[in-house]
Amino acid sequence: MKLKDTDKLEFVDQTLTVNGKPFVVQYPDEPLFGAEEGKLITIVFKGCGYTQYQWDPEEIEGYFPDSESPS
Repeated sequence: MKLKDTDKLEFVDQTLTVNGKPFVVQYPDEPLFGAEEGKLITIVFKGCGYTQYQWDPEEIEGYFPDSESPS
């Protein structure tokens, strides 16, 4: 499922939470770094450095682990 632009993103204990519920991210499949100003932040290490990417909620795909099946 894709998130909506009204969903509230938080990063708690190395886990993305959406509207207060844990959320498993399938896309983007980069290491999660945090959430800031309503956007997910991922990090990609390249050579001696790294690049951070910001993702709007509607770009994020995944599922809530308490749902029956990831779709």
